[in-house]
Amino acid sequence: MFTVGLLRLLICCSLLPGLFRPAAAFDLNDLNRDRGNFFLGFFTGYAAHELGHLLIADSLGYESEFDGVTIVYPDADLEGQDLVRIASAGFQAQWLASEIAFHYRAGNDLSMAADNFSAGVVASHIAISAAYLSVLMHHKDGDIEGLSKGTGISRQQLALTLALPAVLDSWRLLDDDPPSWVPTVSAGSKALGLTWIWTFD
Repeated sequence: MFTVGLLRLLICCSLLPGLFRPAAAFDLNDLNRDRGNFFLGFFTGYAAHELGHLLIADSLGYESEFDGVTIVYPDADLEGQDLVRIASAGFQAQWLASEIAFHYRAGNDLSMAADNFSAGVVASHIAISAAYLSVLMHHKDGDIEGLSKGTGISRQQLALTLALPAVLDSWRLLDDDPPSWVPTVSAGSKALGLTWIWTFD
């Protein structure tokens, strides 16, 4: 089970590096030359989202299984704190994965393959967030629905809040010189989200 100390360590290790070292813009020409690694990164980001649900559910003592492309929790009457943590687990995982990807893109002289892979991880986070802002917002087994039920906050408010880091990360990924506040606000919003989720009562 996560503790407050472990949460603080994860936030410091995974999010703070992204605050100070902006990455160069992703070159779409590299995507044309090496689509394979980009899509490998994209599906790795998707896997991180789903793995987040599995790991958090297991840590809280709930069984989970795949129902098509959705993870469900059979025979579990989830509510309150546990529901919030499990429903948000995919977003938590993609936030961490995207910040790690930005950290490596900014701090290393990556090969085209490694940069495409990292960009794919970030693109996956952006695409998943966009899906939850649109077609998945009202899905009965969706993350937004679970968060809304657990918190009492409307689906629309939650979706718009969760879209903020994705919009800023699009800017970070594609702009050659985003303002310094863009990565700061993006990483900070993820850190605030993680803190709120794990202190929600």
